Amino acid sequence: MDYKSGVCNFCGTGCGNYLNIQDGKVSGVFSSRNHPVSKGRLCVRGWHFHELLMTDHRISSPMIKVDGNFKNVSYDEAISFMMEKMAKYSSDASESTAFLASPRSSNENNYLFAKLARSVFKTNNITLDSESGHRSSMNVLGEGAGFPGMTGSLEDISKTKFILIVGSDITKMNPIIGSEIHKAQMAGTKVVTISSRVTQIARLSNVHLQIKPGSKRSLLAALAKAVIDTDQLDTDFVTASTDGYDGFASSVNRFNMADVLSLTGIDSDTIKQIAGELCSAESAMAFWSTGISGLDQDTVSYIYNLLLFAGKIGKENCGANPITGICNLQGGYDMGTAPDLLTGFQKLSDADAAAKFEKSWGVKLNKDSGKDLYKMLADKNSKLKCLVAADHDEGIIKYSKEIEALEFVVYFGTFENPFMKFADVVFPIAGVIEDEGTYTNTERRVQLSRKRVEPFENVMPGWKLFPMIAAKASLTWKYSSAEDVFKEITSLTPSYSGMTYEKIEKSFGLQWPCNDKYPEGCKRLDGASIGRKFKFAPVTENFTIHSATADYPILLIASQGQHFWHQNNIMKKTYIPKREYNATLLVYPKGYIEICKEDADKLQVREHWNVKIVSSHGSMIVAVKISEDVKAGTAYVPYFIREMISSFLLEHNQEFDKGEDTIIPIRIERI
Repeated sequence: MDYKSGVCNFCGTGCGNYLNIQDGKVSGVFSSRNHPVSKGRLCVRGWHFHELLMTDHRISSPMIKVDGNFKNVSYDEAISFMMEKMAKYSSDASESTAFLASPRSSNENNYLFAKLARSVFKTNNITLDSESGHRSSMNVLGEGAGFPGMTGSLEDISKTKFILIVGSDITKMNPIIGSEIHKAQMAGTKVVTISSRVTQIARLSNVHLQIKPGSKRSLLAALAKAVIDTDQLDTDFVTASTDGYDGFASSVNRFNMADVLSLTGIDSDTIKQIAGELCSAESAMAFWSTGISGLDQDTVSYIYNLLLFAGKIGKENCGANPITGICNLQGGYDMGTAPDLLTGFQKLSDADAAAKFEKSWGVKLNKDSGKDLYKMLADKNSKLKCLVAADHDEGIIKYSKEIEALEFVVYFGTFENPFMKFADVVFPIAGVIEDEGTYTNTERRVQLSRKRVEPFENVMPGWKLFPMIAAKASLTWKYSSAEDVFKEITSLTPSYSGMTYEKIEKSFGLQWPCNDKYPEGCKRLDGASIGRKFKFAPVTENFTIHSATADYPILLIASQGQHFWHQNNIMKKTYIPKREYNATLLVYPKGYIEICKEDADKLQVREHWNVKIVSSHGSMIVAVKISEDVKAGTAYVPYFIREMISSFLLEHNQEFDKGEDTIIPIRIERI
C-alpha cells in the first residue's frame, strides 16, 4: 500500500488529497491534513475521486468513424486523417475552424491546445467551455483592479468580518469553501446571502435576502444607493485610490429607492442596515459562483463597485472573489484559451506580446481577435465547418443540430461521453494522474499533480500527442515532459514567470502573480502596489426583470446540486455520487420541480404527483416536490437531473446567457 499526494480535480476549490495506490491502481483517497485549502477535509465528491480515476468508461484507442461506426486505428493514422481533412479549411480558418478547450484539462494541455489552434491551424476561434460567468468576472476585475481573478485568498475567510454571498449555493457547489464560510460565521463573521431560493448557505447565514428572481442587480444598486444616502461612503479610499466614481455614483443616484420593494421584495430599511454593516466592518469579502450558473457582467460590476464604495478592495481580508465550479477554469483562461487572449491575460492585440509568442513559436500569428464558438454555433449565417474539442462535459450538446451539420469534428478526451458521437476522429489522452500537470484553482493557486499510475491502455499524454500533430505541419515542438511545456509557459507569462515544478511542489502551490516582485506568489491583491488606481466598472441601468403573466404565472429558476453537478458526465462515472443521484431518481424518476405548499394547494396537487410544465418554448412532465425553499409564484428545477429536464431547459438557450439570473415563465398543469 502506497500513499501519494494529489489534487482533487472536481470543482475549482483545489483540495489536497492522498491517493492509495495498490498494484498500479488507485483504491482509495484520503484528505491532506496540512493542505492550506482543504485542511484535512474533502467533500462527498472528493472522497470518491478514486472512483473517477479508475472508471472503465475510458477512451482506449484513437478512432476514425467509418460508415457511422468507430474503428480503432493508430495515432499516426488518426493524425494523418485529421490533417488531411482539415487542410481544406486552411485558406479561411478564421471563419471555418474553431477550437473548444476544456476547463478540466491541465494548464500544459490547454496551452498546447491553444498553440495548436493558433500556430498550426491559424485560427483564433478558441473558446473555453465555461458556459457563462467566469469570463465576465475576469473582465470586470481585470479592467477594474488589474487582477483578472479572485482578489482575495481563501485563507482570509476565517479572518474577515463581513461576507456577502451573491447567488449560488456555495455549500453545494464548492462545499469546502462553504464549510470555511460556515466556520467563520460561527466564529462571529457576519454572513449575508442574496438569493431567490433558500439554499443551504442561506440557512447558515446571519441574514438571507430572499429576493425576487432576476433582481440581484436591482438589490446591489439599492445597496450602493444606500451607502450614499446614509453617508457611509469610504470617501478617503474612493478619493485617493479610485477613478470613475462620478459616473457610477450618478448611475446609482438615479435608482429610485421607492421602487426597491416592488423590484426585489426587500424593504429599504433592511437594505440600509446591510449597507451600513458592510461599510462599517473592519474587513469584508464578496463571493459569487461562476460557470454555467454564474452572474452576468453587469451584476459582477455592481458587486465590485459596491466593495469600492465600502473601501473593501486591495486590503487585507478583503476582496471580490469569483468561485470557479470546475477544476481548471481559471487556469484555462490563464493559458489563453479565448479568442482575444494569450497566456496570463496578455492581449492578442498587444503587438509586443504577440511578437514574443511569434519568436518563441517560430510562426506568424493572426492578431485579429477570434470568435466565440457558442456564438458561431448560434449564428445561422456562420461559416463554421470544422470543430476541434477537448475533454468535454455534455452541455455543448445543446447545439447538437448545429454540430451534426458541421463537415468535420475532432475530439480529444480522457473519458467516454455523448459528445463522441459527433466526432469523425477521436484521440484518447492521458488522465490527470497518468501524467504530470498543473491546475490553477479559484484563488489563483497553481498546484502540481504528479504522475501516479501508468496511462490506461498506453494512452499518450498531451505533451507527446500535440507535438506529433504539429510535426505533420512541419513544426518542431521539442518537449520531453510536461515540465518542459510549463517552462515554456513561464517564459512567456509574466504572472507565472517565477514558478517551477519544484517551487510549486514544496509549498502546496503558488498563487499568481509569482514573479520577481512576488517570488513566493501573491496571496491577495495589494492595493498599494498595483501601479494605478482602481477603476469603477461601467454598468447599465436596466433593472427590468421577468414578470409572471396570466398564461405563465410562475417564474422558474434553475441551478445545480451536489450529486447532479456540472452536467453530470463526470459524476455519472463516480459510483457513490452516482448512487445518490440514482436514489433521487428512485423517488422522482422523471425529475422534479420544487414549488411551495401555497402554490401546490392552489394547483390541487400533492408531493410526487406528475405535472406538466409549459412555457412558451416547450413542455415537460415531472413530479412535484413541495418545498419551503421557494416563495409563492416561483419554482425550481435542477440542471441535468434527467434528460427530460435537460431537453426542456435547452429550449431556452438564449435565456441561459444570463447565467444565474435565468428565469423562465411557466404554468403548471395537472395531468
